[in-house]
Amino acid sequence: MQRTVEEYGLLPAGTHVLAACSGGADSVALVRLLSRLSAQGRWRLSVGHVHHGLRTSADSDAALVAELARRLQLPFFLRRLEGLGGANLEARARTARYAALAEMAREAGAQAVATGHTLDDQAETVLLRLLRGTGVAGLSGIRPIRPLAPGVTVVRPLLWCRRQALRDFLSQEGEAWREDETNLDPRYARNRVRARLMPILVAENPRLPEALAHLAEVVREEEAVWAEWVGQTLRRLARPAEGGWTVPLQEFLDLPAGLQRRVLRELAGNLPTVSFVHVEEARRLLRSGQAGQELVLPGGARVRRESGSFWVGTPGEASSLEPVPLPVPGRAWVPDLGLVVEARLEPRSESEPRGRWEAELDERYGTRDLVVRRRQPGDRIRLGVGTRKLQDLLVDLRVPRWERDRLPLVATGDGEVLWVVGYRVADAARPAPDAVRCLRLRAWPLEAAATLEAGGADGILGEQLPVGRGGPGRVSEGQEAIR
Repeated sequence: MQRTVEEYGLLPAGTHVLAACSGGADSVALVRLLSRLSAQGRWRLSVGHVHHGLRTSADSDAALVAELARRLQLPFFLRRLEGLGGANLEARARTARYAALAEMAREAGAQAVATGHTLDDQAETVLLRLLRGTGVAGLSGIRPIRPLAPGVTVVRPLLWCRRQALRDFLSQEGEAWREDETNLDPRYARNRVRARLMPILVAENPRLPEALAHLAEVVREEEAVWAEWVGQTLRRLARPAEGGWTVPLQEFLDLPAGLQRRVLRELAGNLPTVSFVHVEEARRLLRSGQAGQELVLPGGARVRRESGSFWVGTPGEASSLEPVPLPVPGRAWVPDLGLVVEARLEPRSESEPRGRWEAELDERYGTRDLVVRRRQPGDRIRLGVGTRKLQDLLVDLRVPRWERDRLPLVATGDGEVLWVVGYRVADAARPAPDAVRCLRLRAWPLEAAATLEAGGADGILGEQLPVGRGGPGRVSEGQEAIR
């Protein structure tokens, strides 16, 4: 496990991590192992348990985890979920579980939530997706690290550990765990793969779980390259508009077909319900449709062809948007605009900012209160020696009427407009020609944030999270898998 943590940079020194513990063997082993390293002063550790209230043994599960935390002298957090019965239970329970973990992480002051996913879980996930039909990205399986909520990531330190090795470890330590009887329920596809299909395949290749996990690792690394390419393309072409994004049509059609598909998926929110067939229908509309024609995708996203451009998003009236604080350094997550804006004080680059998604401001704004908001009546922007009405500038820039009230702005708390995202930086806010430092602003679609942040692409974010190189923990038998 330690090798996995170091290889992927999952838990930097000083991190406060909340270990998600169900009471099962994998998560109990996770707590025990993280506790060992926590005792060395590497990070702070708390334990969180989600009580789903769906099984008669749920109270006993919670009691075991609470006792484990007490014995290890770790802070313990508990959330009880209500009203989970009904259709699509598995998916709704998972969504509610991660929301509860995010709440507990915020309460604990934790920056990471660790889960007990193992190499066996990874292999089963890849196999399930193959059976159901998936694109290349689906073969990347379970990611070692991904965003959960602003300021909180999910990490999987056991992703290169075998399930049996963890049970062997607990047995040697004399540590008890709970067995989840739902893991034997054949109504769930994962259980059928685990109990019926995997044993048949492993009989042909005993190293199949490792092979599938290695496949996921390779695909994930290559997907990081794709994510960077897609991110650079989005930053260059897409502008926030009308609750979605507008893109120049001919520049999009000049892209390779594979890149077109990925850009469309990203703009549509990367919904799993949007299949290859739906993306191809959208591409046909953009190639040969007429202005004004629209395609509705599963999940509610729409693709509308316009004259010289196209729009992807979810229609609706512009809702009132309260200004969202933009810390320096830090990020403003603006779901209402589908946007993330980042601000950092950095050395000034010799070249101009890269595309419409990036801007450089004078470093003095790094000490001001900044916000992301929509335009407001009376907004003006400093251009040259005077100011202009923002409304007049947008007309001159030929910004469509329906887009003007939905454009994101970066402004000071007292109303000075600094950046009309995607269009113009206020002249008075620009750094001096001889400035060596600046306040660099970057913006990108909210849907792309998780993909790029977890995938390590620096095309938009300007930072790179570690990605594996060939996979840590290749030895996965007995204690060696968890040391």
